[in-house]
Amino acid sequence: MKQLWDHVTHVLGMIIAVCMVCAIGACGAAKPRDEPSPSSSPTEVNKPITVVASLNQWGSFAKNLGGDNVEVTSLLNSTTADAHDFEPTAADVAKLEKADLVLVNGAGYDTWADKTLAPGAERISVAETVGALNGDNPHLWFSKDARNAVAKALIDAFIRLRPAEKATFNEQLKVWQAEEDKLEQTMKEFAKNHPDITYAATENIAYYLMSDLGFTDATPQGYAQAAANESEPAAADINDFQQVLRDHDVSLLVNNAQESNKTTQELVQIAKAESIPVLDVTEQMPSDMDTLVNWIASLIQQIDQSVKGEHENDATGKAEQSGTNNGDTQPSPSADPAKTAQ
Repeated sequence: MKQLWDHVTHVLGMIIAVCMVCAIGACGAAKPRDEPSPSSSPTEVNKPITVVASLNQWGSFAKNLGGDNVEVTSLLNSTTADAHDFEPTAADVAKLEKADLVLVNGAGYDTWADKTLAPGAERISVAETVGALNGDNPHLWFSKDARNAVAKALIDAFIRLRPAEKATFNEQLKVWQAEEDKLEQTMKEFAKNHPDITYAATENIAYYLMSDLGFTDATPQGYAQAAANESEPAAADINDFQQVLRDHDVSLLVNNAQESNKTTQELVQIAKAESIPVLDVTEQMPSDMDTLVNWIASLIQQIDQSVKGEHENDATGKAEQSGTNNGDTQPSPSADPAKTAQ
């Protein structure tokens, strides 16, 4: 009996020893309760979203919507460089590789921006957002439909990347939407006040904006097609364009200041000689503009003032011509009727 008891005691002792070892090991492996896990790191949660935009107008757009929760870098800022021929530097490529979100224009305008993307990075193409294809007019920042679609796409992406800031992002969308709605109301009023208004363009840079304002494009088709294909227009097409200006068939000439050449310079000179207003528009947003909405509002103001001035000049010219013609057969108002009768 004593031997049996000794055996049981020995076995129990071994079991207790093993349990103590396991308990000690478990305590050593456990993390302190107050040690945060990597996924809940305050630094990571509060870090701004890194956004890289191919063009400064879209970069300012993203910043306007993201506010302090985004850190935006725009690769192309110059109003003199050609976006089609732009080559990103090694530093630009490094920024693209580190971005949380890359915003490109698309439609063949900035293909260089799609060559280097960080694995798993969010990517938004403006063209894809609105269904524009290569060969379509790529100047989508001037389209109200594109701006509204991209605003929604950006906010959705921001929320995916920083879910905790959902309320903030939605509030910033509302603020932007109010500004955009005011801009679009201005365009509607302009279109209502200027029915059947026409323009011509040295290049189709502002096509979407002019369409939203109610303008009809009176650029000769042959010239417009050559400009869209970035080829030299035929002499006949250039003559047609010059005649449109000399005949005052348009109220405004839109000139792409970043695509200047001998032909466009001659067209601008003719327009000015004929007292037709010229609106210079750049491909990228000028440095003195802080948001895309403000840039477009500034252009609309210039257009409105130019068209008003052009109409006033036409009215003055017609009045002077009428007065001259009447003077050939009638006495002037200051003439003495009695002397005229003699």
